[in-house]
Amino acid sequence: MPQDPAPMDQLRGEPLRFLETEQFQEMLSVYRKLKPLEQENPRKFRNQLNTYDFSDIYPIMDTYLQTRALSDPEAASAVIAEAAPESVAFASTLLDIFETTVAERVQEYDVLGNSPATYFICGVWANMKRGREFHPASNGITVTYDQPDAYGNQNIRYRNKDYEMTLIFEAVEAYTKNLSWTAHRLLIYTLMRGNADNWRNNTATFSIEEYMAWAGLKSRDAAYRQLKKDMQAITGMKITAESFKKYFESFYITHLATEAYIKKYTGEVHISFAENVRHFLTQYYQLIPDWMGHLSENSYRLAFYLFYRARKAPIDENGSFRIKIDDIIHYIGLPTKEEVKNRNYDEAIIRPFNKAVEEIESISNGSIHMDFDYDDINTFLAGRMNVGIDQTLWDYIQKLDKTRAAKQLKGKTSHKKTPKAED
Repeated sequence: MPQDPAPMDQLRGEPLRFLETEQFQEMLSVYRKLKPLEQENPRKFRNQLNTYDFSDIYPIMDTYLQTRALSDPEAASAVIAEAAPESVAFASTLLDIFETTVAERVQEYDVLGNSPATYFICGVWANMKRGREFHPASNGITVTYDQPDAYGNQNIRYRNKDYEMTLIFEAVEAYTKNLSWTAHRLLIYTLMRGNADNWRNNTATFSIEEYMAWAGLKSRDAAYRQLKKDMQAITGMKITAESFKKYFESFYITHLATEAYIKKYTGEVHISFAENVRHFLTQYYQLIPDWMGHLSENSYRLAFYLFYRARKAPIDENGSFRIKIDDIIHYIGLPTKEEVKNRNYDEAIIRPFNKAVEEIESISNGSIHMDFDYDDINTFLAGRMNVGIDQTLWDYIQKLDKTRAAKQLKGKTSHKKTPKAED
């Protein structure tokens, strides 16, 4: 009879016992799911390798399992008892991969308090910076732009079936001139850190060194200057928000952040919000990858958009969803086909798009995978991207869906009348 599996921190001295753990059983389950696809559907096989972050593990298991059976606990016990050198090397290699990559993958995400407001703000900022109006094509969203008034102020309205929101930009030309995409990166990090600390006094507090690590910044002085500029952008923005359905409290002309400051020498950063604005910005929770802060501008916007859509899109049994490439183009602020001069579509649209995809796949270590085909600019813009997510994010989304379904069922049950007792 096999002994109880050893705790993970005790396995380094006897790696064969890793074969008794639940973690190895999960690896074995994934391998068995992927094995038939290798010959039957090579393209899906490659996508699934990325989805499960299994590119390193699969060939090791495939080679070993050609000659060894691990189909049940008794077979694993026999392998452990035999203690053959190739089995020790197999278990030791998988244990090392688990400790250095698979276990760490759970820590690759932070919990972000998010809402349609942050999604919209990012899209507006991306397009305003490039002198374009933001017209998202997905989810029944309409956007209306007022002409700037005599003072240069402009109202932009966002509306879908649940929300109506108006963003008011004062002196819009000057605001756009000084706008940086890093202001949105700071806003996201602020919402993430505030959530982690349970929003004490509706304030997010962190150190400049912590922000530098998340954003991949090297120079403290440069980071300090960038933070000062981005905090001015956040506190300088005024917002009006109205809701058709009472998901949040409507409010009129309020600063996005009420206070933001950084202490030069200690590096302490404090960013505060009015409570109703904070609720407006954090209506639901989603996972956000901790590598996202290291991305360049187009890659950052693409990653933010994909993780926003992952929470909302129908996900198939393989942990993938599809999204229109044209929607992505509109959101991250790349020019439309009509805006490109001299038909230089590759330089203006396709190449920046592909570069953003390659940067994300390079830095994400397989936690997200993107696949799309095209022949020319027309098939590119008319196409769809297949997006594969890793097991951690997929499990989180499934958990949210189950919780949501349970709440809806409870709500329907509570509205039923209790039948009267018979006389």
